[in-house]
Amino acid sequence: MVSKKNLLNIFLSDLAVMNIKLHNLHWNITGSDFIIIHKLTEKLYKKLQEQFDSVAEIMKMQNEKPFATMKDYLENTNIEEIESRDYSSYEVLEELNSDCHTLIDLAQQIRNEANKKDNFLVANLFEEYISVYTKKSWIIETMLQEGNITLDEETDSDD
Repeated sequence: MVSKKNLLNIFLSDLAVMNIKLHNLHWNITGSDFIIIHKLTEKLYKKLQEQFDSVAEIMKMQNEKPFATMKDYLENTNIEEIESRDYSSYEVLEELNSDCHTLIDLAQQIRNEANKKDNFLVANLFEEYISVYTKKSWIIETMLQEGNITLDEETDSDD
């Protein structure tokens, strides 16, 4: 885990790097499940972009300065970059699930720290993020089960 730096900036960095990673996976998914995974990754990067802005705004509301350079994001992220190449459905889902767990872990740390400080604005926001990423992980893990890659209402929702 990253050192005792501002956890919100680390989360912001994770969102920034994951956004680029999601675009890479979105553009480079191959195989018979292309359209399903393509739509899933698009929904996810749109959700990340909303969260990216929300985290930066909540930081500004608390007189904190959000990172705003790729250099800062890359130096402070927990998300691993991946090369630009073709990815199978399985590879994409494995990457996404791993990253969801990374975001859940950090969101829990942030929520717990915010609760200790009675900072309910941050605690509530990150409680929501924990819920969102836990649900996404469950959907992805279900899709990873053999023969279960389908785009249903749950996968296609705006969660």
